[in-house]
Amino acid sequence: MTKITRQQLKQSPVAVKVKEEEGPQTRRTRSRDIIITPDLIRTKDDEEKVQQEDELLPSSPQFIFQNVTYNTYQEMVQAKRAYNQQVLEKSGLLEASANLRDTTSRTPKAQLQRGLSSKRKLDRSHHDASSGLHPFTMIRRKSSRIAGMEADGMFIEEERVGGKVVIGGVTKQEGEGVHYANIVLAEKESPLFYSNRVNDGSDLILKDAVELTGYKWIKDSSVARAEAFVSTCSDLHSTTSSPPPSSFDSFDSTTCTSLSSQVEYLSVNQQECVAKVVPDRIYSVAFHPCSHKLIATTGDKNGYLGLWDIDATCTESGSGSGGSNDDMDGVYLFKPHSGAVNNLEWNMSGSQLLSQSYDGTIRIMDVQKQVFVNAFAAYDDSEEYKGMVGYGMDEGSKYYTQYACYDLRNEDGIFLSTSLGGVVHLDLRSKAKVTFNLALSEKKINSLSLHANGYTLATAGLDCTVNLWDIRNFTGLKSRSKPKPYANLKSAKSINSAFFSPSGKSLLTTTMANTLDLIHDAHLQNGLITSPTHRIRHDNNTGRWLSTFMARWHPTYTNEELFIVGSMAKPRRMEFFNGDDGNLIRAVDGEALTAVVSRCCFHPSTDRLIALGGNSSGRLTVAR
Repeated sequence: MTKITRQQLKQSPVAVKVKEEEGPQTRRTRSRDIIITPDLIRTKDDEEKVQQEDELLPSSPQFIFQNVTYNTYQEMVQAKRAYNQQVLEKSGLLEASANLRDTTSRTPKAQLQRGLSSKRKLDRSHHDASSGLHPFTMIRRKSSRIAGMEADGMFIEEERVGGKVVIGGVTKQEGEGVHYANIVLAEKESPLFYSNRVNDGSDLILKDAVELTGYKWIKDSSVARAEAFVSTCSDLHSTTSSPPPSSFDSFDSTTCTSLSSQVEYLSVNQQECVAKVVPDRIYSVAFHPCSHKLIATTGDKNGYLGLWDIDATCTESGSGSGGSNDDMDGVYLFKPHSGAVNNLEWNMSGSQLLSQSYDGTIRIMDVQKQVFVNAFAAYDDSEEYKGMVGYGMDEGSKYYTQYACYDLRNEDGIFLSTSLGGVVHLDLRSKAKVTFNLALSEKKINSLSLHANGYTLATAGLDCTVNLWDIRNFTGLKSRSKPKPYANLKSAKSINSAFFSPSGKSLLTTTMANTLDLIHDAHLQNGLITSPTHRIRHDNNTGRWLSTFMARWHPTYTNEELFIVGSMAKPRRMEFFNGDDGNLIRAVDGEALTAVVSRCCFHPSTDRLIALGGNSSGRLTVAR
């Protein structure tokens, strides 16, 4: 065995081979090499140093804060908290926080909810004491299985063509065994009227149109209020003078003469500017062309039509709602259709309101007679509908009326487009008749617009083309003929609308290719129009849950022309453009404009600029 001195270890490590037993149950051993370095050797001096270091360590932990030693950790934490509290008090942050807390803890003012409200307060006078239930209380449904009741055993065994079903099951009678019930045939309930319409195609009186809105929206005096309001509308007449100023509008109309200069003064910052007028998504908006009252009209996706007396909302006082709970702030609701009301248009005198719906009908609201006249209704070729104006026009489940507007040449005429590319002209004088019914496209036509010259008709739709037609050439053509346009403009995607300006100088299109196109003197073009005069980039991707954008002109002929369209940008806004060069004049936003207004329009007044926008929750917003 070789001896190794401490001096040798200090100079260099030494490798040592050692032997060890593999386990307690065996005598076999194995050898391995261990390298011994100087730091593995503890000397007597090293042991003394370790002992001195241990003596310097405290026997128990010490808690020190701000040079003060504390016996416990909890005492040190309390000292830190007291110090932090003093720092906060000196900084003034605690006082500021208390003031802010007092301000925010105050009861906030209830947000103004104008217009329709489905939350009807229970009338205690109608409470049924014997049953303990209010007459309008919904009885809670209970499970027959949990209640221990035996099922009747009825089930639908088979469905057959024609809406018939085979009912099967078992019955159990007292004292007898189980017997199979006889198989019976039952018919599913069919629609009460053609294509689920609100009635059989006859004229709809005002009272019925109000009652068709249903319990959710009708209130105790809804019919009386609607009749009284419409009777006042019969005394109104169209004029170009200025509508009365609102109580919250300080703008002086005498300071500005041009329409574009008045855009800078438009505001939507007051809650009085907005009201819920129809229950669901808005498809159409229009202003009544009167000066004595500012009346907005709108139609939604379920066939509801709403009138809003805007100034009544602005001037009435009440506890957060602009009046009593029953008057709904000047909003009047009707249901003349069962499908989406895609277009509304007042005649020049304001005595009649045209409403077109996807249910295949066109109605004209006569404010003097207080009736919704059935001007047109599409039917199939069944014998029972023979003699009707729309007999044989309904071509199946994919057919519906898409757009309708007055004939500028004569308000007794109506242009109508369909989902299958058809265009119809109706003559309502004396006995209504169809002037022409032509197939101008193979796909849906979204809009129609007649030029001021009285014979140039613009159509646009899913065929991604704006077509210009000379309707003088339609005379003598057979039904469902396919004439050719004399000019057209192509688009990369479908076209939502194409409208001529009041002067006829420009044609404005809204496309799903995210553009607003202006074509000057389009009615004078021939053949393919290669490019528009001005192209404006504009986000028109409204998606599934919003109505599509349809840019609209100011309806009155003036030296300057401007148009309005909704916007997907945030904050939500209405955008006003110059009709000559397509430049954006101003994007109007405000506190009352909180959602995308897909459908917009102008009031026909030339003295004061007033705009209207409708969103997908049934609310209208007025900018003035």
